[in-house]
Amino acid sequence: MPAGVPRPVGPPPRTGGAVAALVVALLTLAVPVTGIALGQFYFILLANVPGISLGVATLVKVPDTAEVERFLRYTWACNFAYIAVSAVLAAAFALLVMIVLGLPD
Repeated sequence: MPAGVPRPVGPPPRTGGAVAALVVALLTLAVPVTGIALGQFYFILLANVPGISLGVATLVKVPDTAEVERFLRYTWACNFAYIAVSAVLAAAFALLVMIVLGLPD
């Protein structure tokens, strides 16, 4: 903003929500870390890179309330999409294991 122009008054950005979204995005790293620990290095492809990068971008935009709100929505959308895809893949893997090992009687 130019000098002498007052800043617009409005509600402060929701930094708590931004931090929570980033923490959830970082917690989603448990899936690829578990896969790597089991020796399956292709699990690194399942990292929630968009969610983490958008979470960091949200915190960088903190003085601008509108930008924080926009990036916060994007971060949560990435987190929820990542969790949904992980759940579908886990269910498909469990079904495959049950088929291969034989369904219990």
